[in-house]
Amino acid sequence: MLLVAGLSLINLVVFAEFRRLEEESLYRLAYQHFLNYLQNPQHRGDEDFLINPPAEGGYKVYVFEDQGNPLRTIRVGVREELLKAKSDSLIKRLLIAEFFLVLALVFLYQSLIERYFTKVKEKEDWTRTLMLSLAHRLGNFMATQRVLLAMLKKSYPEDQNIKKLEKSLHKLERELSLFINPVREDKARKGEYLDLQEQVKEILTYFEEDLKGKRLILRLSSLYAYMNKEDLQDVLYNLVGNAIRHSSRLVHIKICSKRALLVIRNDRTYSGRHGMGMGVELTRKVLERYRFGLKISLKKNYTAFVQFKRLG
Repeated sequence: MLLVAGLSLINLVVFAEFRRLEEESLYRLAYQHFLNYLQNPQHRGDEDFLINPPAEGGYKVYVFEDQGNPLRTIRVGVREELLKAKSDSLIKRLLIAEFFLVLALVFLYQSLIERYFTKVKEKEDWTRTLMLSLAHRLGNFMATQRVLLAMLKKSYPEDQNIKKLEKSLHKLERELSLFINPVREDKARKGEYLDLQEQVKEILTYFEEDLKGKRLILRLSSLYAYMNKEDLQDVLYNLVGNAIRHSSRLVHIKICSKRALLVIRNDRTYSGRHGMGMGVELTRKVLERYRFGLKISLKKNYTAFVQFKRLG
């Protein structure tokens, strides 16, 4: 649009300047015919210039004074079609040139955009491959650690340190899951109806140590959401974890079945505007894949609203 507007403005300026120069040229030619008439009164002009043209029109008339007789004026008419034909010819050439210019620029723009998106796609594929490779290596590492822990638990079934280590390993798996799972293309396709109440209770088991000394208020009711189980656990782990870790003494979790809404709130007071980190943005992306919504409010306390009713 800017290109078309710019070319239109250029056309207007060029046309105005062309008309001015052409009228000056016609005036000089008309004046030359006037001088020819003074030298030869039989001179009547030609097909484009006419001495004393008829009154019915079709001519642009220039009036010249006879210096030898100040009371006498000579009218020289210029055929209006002459100026129009030259203007039309200029406009046609100008528009044809601009058409090919715009066409060339469109092809150039398309070529640059395609090249840009190709590079973006290559970087995206490379990043996805890197993340999948990292996920694979981490998966192998976690599997090895689980085998070692199983062997230790078999040898020392009542050792509390081993139990703590196992719990820490499970929390690490959940922490990494939110960052690794989005690169897996088949995540959103393997959905099932999951009871949100049961999933919240399961996620809370990861934060038993963090909840010591804090009050947890649960108002849960049955609400089923169609999601991949790991995706839902990633969402709940991040939001519930944020509320618990950043709370002072109180955490409140409520499920509104009629409104298909999950509300997670703590007693942390925020001053000014604060971001909640990449975890919340990744959580929002996961929910958007299922057409669910997430809203974070920091006006008084940290409050997360998760809408499990499909949007759009």
